[in-house]
Amino acid sequence: MSDLNVDYRHPAWGEFKDEWDMVGDCVDGERKIKQRGCKYLPHPSDDAEDDDPQGNRYAAYKARAAFINVTGRTLTGLVGIAFSKPVKITLEGGVTGLEADADGEGQPLAQFVRDALNQNLQRGRAGILTDHTGSGVQRGSSQPRPVLQLFTAKQIINWRVTANKTSLVVLHWQEPVDDPDGFSLLLRRRWMELRLIDGVAYFRRWEEGESGIIPGAVTAFTDGSGRALNELPWSWIGAVNNDHTPDAPPLADIAYINIKHYQCEADLAEAAHTVGQPMVALTGVSQEWIDTNFPDGGFCVGSRRGVLLPANGDMKFAQPEERGIMTSLAERRENQMAMLGARLVERNGAARTATQAASEAQTDNSVLSLCAGNVEQAVNRALSFAAQFAGGSGSIELNKQYDIAQLDSQAITALVAAVQSGQMRLIDFIRYQQRTGLVGDDETPEDILQELKDSFPTFTGLSDGDDK
Repeated sequence: MSDLNVDYRHPAWGEFKDEWDMVGDCVDGERKIKQRGCKYLPHPSDDAEDDDPQGNRYAAYKARAAFINVTGRTLTGLVGIAFSKPVKITLEGGVTGLEADADGEGQPLAQFVRDALNQNLQRGRAGILTDHTGSGVQRGSSQPRPVLQLFTAKQIINWRVTANKTSLVVLHWQEPVDDPDGFSLLLRRRWMELRLIDGVAYFRRWEEGESGIIPGAVTAFTDGSGRALNELPWSWIGAVNNDHTPDAPPLADIAYINIKHYQCEADLAEAAHTVGQPMVALTGVSQEWIDTNFPDGGFCVGSRRGVLLPANGDMKFAQPEERGIMTSLAERRENQMAMLGARLVERNGAARTATQAASEAQTDNSVLSLCAGNVEQAVNRALSFAAQFAGGSGSIELNKQYDIAQLDSQAITALVAAVQSGQMRLIDFIRYQQRTGLVGDDETPEDILQELKDSFPTFTGLSDGDDK
């Protein structure tokens, strides 16, 4: 192992970093977006140094702008849809403790999976390191136990694949350290090097010290019986597939439009502030008449008294129209964001083979479904490593079929009428309601049908001949 340049960044990391930052800033909302200043909201003047040397105009321009956090709300909605049904967790033997504490810090496995999907939707990339507390990667525990550690796309700074196996992963993060007074927050940089050498998996910690970066000892990964692992206990997570290649962040398109909408809102607020208030315009009067009637030097406008104008005098209010190109552009951005958000949960309309069509009984082809399926696969791989460390077995299953109900009162009335007229079987209506989420799937359609018969024996459409 080389001791040089552990902080080297893979070229693909640099290619995607700005996009990862943008999506993360949009998810964090207006506070983070406005902290970035001109990065997302350019100065309204082409010559800001001469027109606004103190930055006062830009500060007011930014303060009036409104950032509508469509990206963050879309992410929350997508995760909510994916977890509308609980994660199915099956753990046996030595890995059962992961359900209540997956990362060694008290985070339940279901929340760990939720965080993994959150990262995958945001940045299209993440990774899971599986370890046990007695190996030396995890320190401070006397009782060895398997743990799962989730690393974000930005924390995975370098990687390499050799002979179709991940042979190098370098992780970078910051963690707090003790300070002399016991209260101040001090952050130190940390690195974790995972490397496959001659078919054996090793790890090494690196720490930032006073004199520079200090490497730790090179240690082999071993399973529960002490045998060295022949592959890194590392699981890739991607938006398209689970390999080392970074995928495009699923929320990037919405985030780009969200930023452009923010810029439109800033221009709208600036225009409303500048020309939005009504302005009085007098025609047919002279300065002499104004000086005579308003010796204080100003023309007063108010609703409690009238103003007598001379012959041929006129008074008008000048105010821009409410709608304009900026308003239309802002509305266009809103429609674009809504369209992109909907497509994340819509099935891919491309032609499919018979095998692909048959598999839709278990999943669909939406972006959300693919991301959820990749997270499920990665977590199951991580659990297989945990079983090597502690014994037993483990797996999870995420909901990957999303039939979002779009029923209004007229549609419901039409379906009920079809059941009552005998044109639609009641049991099919119940199954449809279960698919769309209107009725829970914890009971069989036959049990629900029988319950309806027992409760409402005279209800039209519940005869024995129409229920099958």
